[in-house]
Amino acid sequence: MPIFLHELVNSVPTRSENYLDSMAEYHGTQAAKEGKQDTMLGLWTVLEATGTWPLAVNVWQHQTWDAQADALVRQFEPKAQDPKLKAWWLGNLNLRTGGFDRLLESTDYSLDVAGLRAKGVGGKLFLHQIVRLTPGRVEDYLSAFGEEAVPALESAGAQLVGAYRVRMYNFEAVTILAFRERADFARYLSAWHAAAPGGALRRWRAREDAWVVEKDALVMKARYFLNSPWHR
Repeated sequence: MPIFLHELVNSVPTRSENYLDSMAEYHGTQAAKEGKQDTMLGLWTVLEATGTWPLAVNVWQHQTWDAQADALVRQFEPKAQDPKLKAWWLGNLNLRTGGFDRLLESTDYSLDVAGLRAKGVGGKLFLHQIVRLTPGRVEDYLSAFGEEAVPALESAGAQLVGAYRVRMYNFEAVTILAFRERADFARYLSAWHAAAPGGALRRWRAREDAWVVEKDALVMKARYFLNSPWHR
């Protein structure tokens, strides 16, 4: 299963998009030079009304744990550091103030970047959720999410970007949904919160209460995503 580096980046007020543009310019150029494809799942900014702000979300794809370990060595081991990466990182300190990273592992029903592009997944709005669960129940939750939640979510206007295990923890999962139009997101919210009992989403909502302790939900807009020129 693909491995991902998931970053929540606290950006300087009014400069989230500048930060993401800098990310896209540097890393997209480097990927093109190195002949690498499909290394970025997405770059997003969080809409202020839905959570901590200013906040950017970056999710990088690595195919294996070995590739992820190599990336960490290139970033943090002094003798192996890429001088250009270090210069870029230091040159952007005026765009960000800190952040929080996670290592994710994909579920078998989540597509990688190439698969998402081939399927045409994308949208104007994205729903990002960090799901905190009863310790040890992450696999149960993600299995049920794939079998029960995904069909219900798709019938209510969502597209699955992915569902992921948070590694090095035993109590977190991350899910990302895409909504092609704003009306699709409104339809989803109505189905989730206001639909009559017995609907598919209401049934899932009741079912997940057996596992979920709390959820942090962020509504995001893509700065660069699957169909951007950077990803072609």
